[in-house]
Amino acid sequence: MELNNREFATLIWMAIFIGYVFFKDQDGRATNALIQLLRAFLSPKIIMVVAWATFWIALCVWALHYAGAWEFANLKTTLLWGVAFAFVTVLDVGRISEDHAYFRKTVRDTVSVAVVLTFIAEAYSFSLASELILIPLLTMMSGVKVISENHPTHAQVGRLATAILIMAGVAYVINGLYCVASDFQTFATWNTVREFFIPIVLSLLFLSYLYVVSVVVSYEKNFVALQWAVKDDALRRYAKVQAITRFCLDLDGLRRWKRHVCLFHPISREDIRRSIDEIKANQIREIAPPSVSRELGWCPTDATQFLKAYELETCDYHRIDDGQWWANSPMRELSGAAIMPDNIAYYIEGDEKAVKCLKVKLNVNDRLNGAASDSEFQTICAALLKAADVDVSPVLQEQMFYQDDIDVDAGGRRVRVHRQDFVNPAKGYSRKLAVDYRLN
Repeated sequence: MELNNREFATLIWMAIFIGYVFFKDQDGRATNALIQLLRAFLSPKIIMVVAWATFWIALCVWALHYAGAWEFANLKTTLLWGVAFAFVTVLDVGRISEDHAYFRKTVRDTVSVAVVLTFIAEAYSFSLASELILIPLLTMMSGVKVISENHPTHAQVGRLATAILIMAGVAYVINGLYCVASDFQTFATWNTVREFFIPIVLSLLFLSYLYVVSVVVSYEKNFVALQWAVKDDALRRYAKVQAITRFCLDLDGLRRWKRHVCLFHPISREDIRRSIDEIKANQIREIAPPSVSRELGWCPTDATQFLKAYELETCDYHRIDDGQWWANSPMRELSGAAIMPDNIAYYIEGDEKAVKCLKVKLNVNDRLNGAASDSEFQTICAALLKAADVDVSPVLQEQMFYQDDIDVDAGGRRVRVHRQDFVNPAKGYSRKLAVDYRLN
């Protein structure tokens, strides 16, 4: 339970910061802000989630203690883990519910080699005076690094901050390794083993609780849209029951269904059942996509992945109107101005069985970056033509990207390139490539 110098220094700086804020708070703004923060935190939903999280952690600790893997001497490590990991992740569970890869990434990070180095670095600290200097310095460098990531003009300062943080991390690891080598007998104890594994085991066990909460949050967030998409109260209750029983833990299917309901506004129970059936059928078709002949277009499942290597993978291919289906990628920002960077996106359109048109659209919001963005657009378009098996000769491909408008036959496919200035031509322009599955 003893605190090391780094933990003492952290508490000292926290006390200084809090004292300074309240000493300077002559008009009471900081106090009012703190009161508002506490009120927000004390909302019934947050209290319930935190209370159940505390109960789950206590249950896990009891199980570890019963198995002989936790002792009272490990309480400090458990409390620090509870604040640094459990408490923070619970408050951010809304974002977790939208991040499909969160649990996979967390498991990977929890059992990585970096965890060993971090444990060694944190097991030993420098002198109290050194820690009192290092903590505010490294905190400031971390803030500079975060700010520079959102402001390309400060990239050089960000690189300096990153270098300082890396050197500090290396110094902590070297100090830890030296202390371990100098007094290995003191380090190599069962308590050290428990201190190392307890945060890992608790993190893995806590993920199950996080998953349950993320499922509940996902349903709650997606059901909000039903308030205006389904006007009838009885039908809305029926829709919720159907969604819970049919989708269960399939959160991706739930999100797709919510979008479908918002697009088509079902007015009967039959509409609700058909909407869920359509989502389920789409998911099955993605798992085992039927072959699509060249004369009909492209396989939707394949088309969504044509530009995955360029971070332009689309969402699921879905119906947006009777007979009209489409999917789009998120806008990918290119290097450019900090306020309005250039961006590019990928779209596919067609019917239920096949994609009929592939599109790439570039928006150049700053003409100073036009050459670099045009070059990226050319690279991506060439990759799309290759993935879509569109036969374009090198000469024709060169013409396509250095002329404002092109409309050509490429092996039975229609390839069009169009450039258009914005309303204010001085601001920027857009470029669009469209590939149709046939000429007319």
